[in-house]
Amino acid sequence: MSFVAVAIGASAAIGAGASIISGNKAAKAQREATDQTVALQRDQNAEAARQFDLQRADLAPYRDAGAIALGQIGAGTAAGSEFNRPFTVADFQADPGYEFTRSEGNRGIEQSAAARGGALSGGALKALNRFNSGLADQTFNGAFDRYQNDLGSRYNRLAGIAGTGQQAVNSGNQASQVYVNNQQEGVNNTANAITGGANARASQYVNTGNAIGSAAGTIGNYFGTKALIGSMGGAGNKAMPYTPATTFRGVRN
Repeated sequence: MSFVAVAIGASAAIGAGASIISGNKAAKAQREATDQTVALQRDQNAEAARQFDLQRADLAPYRDAGAIALGQIGAGTAAGSEFNRPFTVADFQADPGYEFTRSEGNRGIEQSAAARGGALSGGALKALNRFNSGLADQTFNGAFDRYQNDLGSRYNRLAGIAGTGQQAVNSGNQASQVYVNNQQEGVNNTANAITGGANARASQYVNTGNAIGSAAGTIGNYFGTKALIGSMGGAGNKAMPYTPATTFRGVRN
């Protein structure tokens, strides 16, 4: 083998080796980058899960209070319950304003009659009846309005608490959706990183194979060409000298 052949073969081998080394280094760097991306995404997912759990825990008291209030509203609006029944005489008589006015009026009439010496007389009883009857007519609407206002106030307070619970549930649902979206984005990013790393490694392997094939081809071509030249003008088979007369047989100059 001539020095030229050795030089060509060595050059091709060195080129192939350099390509293999650089390809391996590039593949290793890509693997390390992929591993770092996956680890970072794992940490981000863990932190997102922790924040989600904290938010759910912070909203829990509001959800619980809202559920209790909603349950009371449901019970109160059932047939015959406090929010779903008509105003009755018993409600009227239990009205604090009516009861106070009636009690004070009756006591005044009784004291006045006693002062005149007829506490239990027929006149005193008639006066009490007239007073109580007139008082009922005068105070019924006021008692009904107070009953309605009190009922509405209690309902509104419960509804407000239930609404706060509903807002807490909505906030939790939004946090859940954000968490799910972030998780999906993280999965996509991780998958892309892994796929990108795999593609980069595959490309490096292909480049490495091409480099080896190119080097082998270069060496093979050299020796193939050398052998062909040797068969045409080797020892014992000297090449014919070039002359115009022998270039094209049968053709005159």
